Amino acid sequence: MLIQFSFSNYKSFKKEAFLDFAAESIKDHEKSIIKDKIDGERFLPVIAIYGPNGGGKSTVLEAMRYLSILLIRPFIMSQIQNNTEFESIIKRFSEGETREKYHMFDPKYKDIPISFDIMFRTKGKQYKYQFSYLHNQIIEENLYRLIIGEKDTDIIFERTVSECVLGEELEDIPVEKIRGSMPLLVHVAINYDIEPVDDVISWFLDMNFLDYDDPQKERKIVLPKTKRERMKMFEMMQKMDINICDIREEKDLDGKIVGIYVKHILEKGLIYEIPYEEESSGTRKLFSCLAKIMECLKNGNLLIADELDAKLHPKLLQYIIELFTDTKSNRRGAQLLLTSHDITTMSPEVYRRDEIWFCALNPQNASKLYSLVSFKKENGQIPRSDEAYGKQYLEGRYGADPYIRKILNWEAENES
Repeated sequence: MLIQFSFSNYKSFKKEAFLDFAAESIKDHEKSIIKDKIDGERFLPVIAIYGPNGGGKSTVLEAMRYLSILLIRPFIMSQIQNNTEFESIIKRFSEGETREKYHMFDPKYKDIPISFDIMFRTKGKQYKYQFSYLHNQIIEENLYRLIIGEKDTDIIFERTVSECVLGEELEDIPVEKIRGSMPLLVHVAINYDIEPVDDVISWFLDMNFLDYDDPQKERKIVLPKTKRERMKMFEMMQKMDINICDIREEKDLDGKIVGIYVKHILEKGLIYEIPYEEESSGTRKLFSCLAKIMECLKNGNLLIADELDAKLHPKLLQYIIELFTDTKSNRRGAQLLLTSHDITTMSPEVYRRDEIWFCALNPQNASKLYSLVSFKKENGQIPRSDEAYGKQYLEGRYGADPYIRKILNWEAENES
């Protein structure tokens, strides 16, 4: 599970942005908290980021994806020639650009490293990975491991431009000829079988991304692999009051799909089919994301979803969020990181205060990321758990004002 993620000098973020999935000492929705059975540490199942368009909330998710691309893409490219199981994964990263995306509103930041720092838990261990680079050359790269329940942290490796310190498990690996643009983590994963390195690569591989910036992605149908999971997905839809019970493919003599039909349950158990393209955009979006959501819940993985609320009724969005906050449906500690504009779900009934985060731009066009529970009001107090968060947000009381304040006066323009 993800614990913390920070980055700096990335696109609209000039200074360090820090995202924290460690649960604060507040009593909101205690039952939804993910507790590590080994040491009892408490983590959030969900974080939702709000803010105006252009405020930087999608950039937080993109930074996570960008780090994944830098690590996973070269690893998979080295494997895919001999192993077809990676083909579906490489498609997730093939569109990602690996060029540097430093903060462009201040010229001097072109020559300052872009940095990432991530901490997560997997397989009974806690890992901290740090990575910074400048002009496609790695400036610093470190990996640390803590066996949960123990006190001492192990150095797996520490790397700078001038030296590389290897921990006990990597001490026999020659690193002198590794090129400056290749992450040591990736080099070791490609050429050796080292448990902590494999753990980290596997964790990044298991992350799932949902990005609906491209309308074509919403038209994609993703169904679970097994019949049992497929029926479970349709049961979920029916709980959302969407009376779909199955989907049927029509193929020509060559086996090519020429039509897709969705089966609806009518009164008295009658079944009626309609073409998939006739379904609402919200229903089509569910077909593109529910299977991935189910997969994450089943395996306890991290799901990162940009604009998850777009085209979804607030009740459907709330249902998806509650799949992660309900320990009955989320038994393996899956997590959801999303961006949203939906004010209806920004309420004490849906979120803890530490699960609501904001992104906003300062006058220098630099983004800032902060949580609701860390926000101090004019009286110096943090927001209470019984406040109308959505109303306060719309009034601009949390700093990330969603409204455009400078509205062009068209009447005045026409009179001139």
